[in-house]
Amino acid sequence: MRTPVIAPELRSACRVHARLLDSFIELTRAELDRQSCAFAQESLRETLELLRADRKAYGALGGLIAVSDAA
Repeated sequence: MRTPVIAPELRSACRVHARLLDSFIELTRAELDRQSCAFAQESLRETLELLRADRKAYGALGGLIAVSDAA
């Protein structure tokens, strides 16, 4: 199977988005650790799932390794 050609500009933009998502994932994890409210914890867990999925997509397009799914 052939690998699609991805424009360098798109790869670069994906790397920027991936780095931002990495930072936001870490920020969200830290906030989750500080929360005692069950509703807020569940909401942040759901947010982490979405962020990780987005990160994997940007990482794949940008040629980056995806972050781990460890909680």
